[in-house]
Amino acid sequence: MKLFDILQKSAEVFPDHQAVIHNERKINYRELLIETSRLSKYLDSLKLSVGARVGILYENSIEYLIAFFAVCKSNLVAVPIDNSLNAERMNFILADSQAEVLITQAKYERHFPKILRENLSLRHLITDKPLKQNPAELSTAKFHEILGGGIDIDGAILNRNIDRNQIQYDLQIESEAAPHELAAIFYTSGSTGSPKGVMLSHRNLISNTIATVEYLKLTSHDSVIVILPFYYIYGNSLLLTHILTGGTLVIDNRFLYPEVILDTMEKEIVTGFSGVPSNFMILLNNTTFASRKFENLRYFTQAGGAMAPEVVRRLINTFPQKEIYIMYGQTEASPRVSYCPPERLNDKIGAIGIPVPGVTIKIAGENGREMPMGESGELVVSGPNVMMGYWNQPDEEKQVLHDGWLYTGDLARKDDEGYFYIVGRKKEIIKAGGNRVSAKEIEECILENEKIAEVAVFGVKDDILGEAIKAAIVLKNGFKSDGKEIRNFCKSRLADYKVPKYIEIVDSLPKYQSGKVNKVLLKEMSQ
Repeated sequence: MKLFDILQKSAEVFPDHQAVIHNERKINYRELLIETSRLSKYLDSLKLSVGARVGILYENSIEYLIAFFAVCKSNLVAVPIDNSLNAERMNFILADSQAEVLITQAKYERHFPKILRENLSLRHLITDKPLKQNPAELSTAKFHEILGGGIDIDGAILNRNIDRNQIQYDLQIESEAAPHELAAIFYTSGSTGSPKGVMLSHRNLISNTIATVEYLKLTSHDSVIVILPFYYIYGNSLLLTHILTGGTLVIDNRFLYPEVILDTMEKEIVTGFSGVPSNFMILLNNTTFASRKFENLRYFTQAGGAMAPEVVRRLINTFPQKEIYIMYGQTEASPRVSYCPPERLNDKIGAIGIPVPGVTIKIAGENGREMPMGESGELVVSGPNVMMGYWNQPDEEKQVLHDGWLYTGDLARKDDEGYFYIVGRKKEIIKAGGNRVSAKEIEECILENEKIAEVAVFGVKDDILGEAIKAAIVLKNGFKSDGKEIRNFCKSRLADYKVPKYIEIVDSLPKYQSGKVNKVLLKEMSQ
């Protein structure tokens, strides 16, 4: 079984179900399969070698799904590209992956001179609209001409016999035999140094998709509002889980206007909402989120960084009848590693939960041996979800993969019921005056202050301490405070050496398009 088979099977069982809704556009599973097969037929005509890389530089849309599954069907490797990057970063990803095809939107034509000048491997360009000037050195094609040009596809692809009652069972069995061959390269944000290309196989992604479907109890009746970009592994997980089950992806790329997102959720009667911590904080602090009932909404999922316990409690109190899944993962783990069952959330606040089906977690000490219960160490993971490695970066790969275990770089502990808790990140441990301080602990403390909407804590150079603690803070609308008041608040709850030396009140925190706070930029701004 490969990734394209997820779409194939759902189209056979749920041909008339809506697969994607994007503003006023809709496409059902039969139509999505047909258009994917047409693009795949065109890609086959390019006579690329098996495993050739195809860059996808496209905002969330129906076309993105068509491109992703067409690449998979043609036995090529998808390289999703963050469309918020500058030309240099896009150029790095295309050059590093040696992509031969780029599927993109004409709106990114401003980046082409840089991309095309330095990527000798790139030979084919597929765009949504005509370009102002077609690059002479590349073959070019238009997305709508490929899909609407009457390219013949194999009729058998739409008419295979299948026992509809056994589809989940078949998928589970077949996933165990999914090939451990490269399916996609997801580049990390590259917050430090160059981006790393995480190599994920069909087995990695399929096994993790099925495990996620299992604990979220997703069915063909589920629909999710998609505000996370598909190039981001969390967004990709939404894509795969809902296509697997015959559910519906409701795309809305307008989170800059959060009330519009809430309106879309009500209009399309979604059953799920998935976001990163900043999404929830914005909705809870600055919108009518808490006053809306969302009668058809079944669950929330949160990942993409730790959400402060205080924010979790607010979400529970605001929506006591909804299922809330606090999750943990990494791109290198396809991505999901653990989840906290909603029924245990109240008494396990702060936990990332238990391993997802098929995944094993342990807490390792310096020598790699498992730490006793309650003691902290590095969280390490094994299972069919663990990446193949880093593309073209064997030295980086050796640092995180050891004997089948993925070393996450996160510090954690396990309680007596087998629930895991993140206590900090190796790279976010601040060494202030000889003391090791977790930025996460301080952030969670500050967010207990009712005046605080968002906070980011990080280390800055200091002549006396070597490294000092700084907090960048966003206040809730209508509230006032200053560094002295917040520092006194921290002193009442933290040891003196954990109290931030520097506190800055800011209008907003810089974020990546995924919603994660860009602490690298914050540090640079503080130099």
